Amino acid sequence: MVQPALQRIDTVARHFVPFGVTIFLLLFGLTPTHIPGFAPVSPMLTLMAVYFWAVYRPDAIGYGFAFAVGVVEDLLTGTPLGSSALVLMLCQWIVFRQQKFFNARPFFVVWLAFCLVALGAALLRWLAVGLFSESGFVTPDQALMSAVMSMAIYPIIGWLLAKAHLKLMVQP
Repeated sequence: MVQPALQRIDTVARHFVPFGVTIFLLLFGLTPTHIPGFAPVSPMLTLMAVYFWAVYRPDAIGYGFAFAVGVVEDLLTGTPLGSSALVLMLCQWIVFRQQKFFNARPFFVVWLAFCLVALGAALLRWLAVGLFSESGFVTPDQALMSAVMSMAIYPIIGWLLAKAHLKLMVQP
């Protein structure tokens, strides 16, 4: 009687790993670095997580996942409400539509595809924040630098997410 209940709890907990890890990366990205000018060019950690889960575990996440993470990110960062949700949901939609492309591809190909997604996400975020925030547009080079930083550290974040996936999500 106790064993099936523990198995159900374990299954539910494993189901929430993508959301929990993504929220952790969101909060980690908001940690103050005390580096002047770093915030506008910081890497898009939530984009990396949503992209990773959409490629490797599309069955574990849905559009509600990306929307919820995006809204939480907007609330915590002060960006216009819905701008991050739009970017994350669009990223997820693109990956879901190209699932056949991603099947059994080497990491290098997945990373190159992420580079394109990161550039598009940076442009879309720059437009959304510039059009709808009170502060207006930031310089385009900040958005580009954020995309470049994201591209540069995606292999590290992807490796960490893969480790989390193998350790926490795969049934023993």
